Amino acid sequence: MKYQFIGWCNEDDHDKVWGVIELAHDIDDAGKFSWNPKNKYVTFWGRRGKKLQTKISAEYESDIKTIIRRKEKKGYSSINTDRLTEVYPEFQTDLEKTAVWSMLKV
Repeated sequence: MKYQFIGWCNEDDHDKVWGVIELAHDIDDAGKFSWNPKNKYVTFWGRRGKKLQTKISAEYESDIKTIIRRKEKKGYSSINTDRLTEVYPEFQTDLEKTAVWSMLKV
């Protein structure tokens, strides 16, 4: 899986994760050149220990970067997959329970 961002918000009464995984690169019209192609992403979010929510979308990379910056301003600290395993050991299991798991296994 190609994680674009994994964020953890653990301030005040929050204990949530939010992230973006790139599913496919350059999905614009097949065979045609595009200066600014869209990519296919899945975003995931949720409170630790609760059901993860997911959304699949086609976005420009610049739009995803803007969304990531907004999340960072809201208090989500970037963490790597090792740190994710420490703070949310059930993440992989919870992600497997979502409807997008079959797309991620590719």
